[in-house]
Parts: sequence; C-alpha cells; structure tokens
Amino acid sequence: MSTIEKRLKKFYRKPIPNDITFDEVQSLAEYFGCIVVGGGNHMKVVHPASGTVIPIPRHGKTVKEAYIKQLKGLFDTIKEGH
Repeated sequence: MSTIEKRLKKFYRKPIPNDITFDEVQSLAEYFGCIVVGGGNHMKVVHPASGTVIPIPRHGKTVKEAYIKQLKGLFDTIKEGH
C-alpha cells in the first residue's frame, strides 16, 4: 500500500482521527490537485478549478476536526467530478 493510500485511509476513518498533521493534509491536498499556500500560523488549501479556499489555522501539530470535515467535503466533490 502506498503512502498516499495509507493517508487516505487514515483521513477517511471514522470517527475522525485527531492526529492528522499539516504535512498529511498538504500531501492529500496536492494529490487532489489543490494548491497549499501560506505558512506560519495559517495555511490555505485552494482548489483553482472550483475557486474553493479553505483556511486552516495552525495550533500545535495537528489539524482540528472542523477543518478535516471541510476538506473531506472538498475532496469528495473533486472525486465526483473525475
């Protein structure tokens, strides 16, 4: 199983895991054709085709559940379009 497959499996696990890191989110976003911009305390996941922007604040090493839900919605929409 490839690294991206493992990350996808972890990302879509239920209940939502509370140990998803910013690096994992970045690699998944890039896999789905999104651009990750920003640094420091904020990062944004941008999907140019749809114009969707999801800002994700950095507090610690992990991404909060609310942002993971938003990203799941975006990734699901992208998957349906392909």
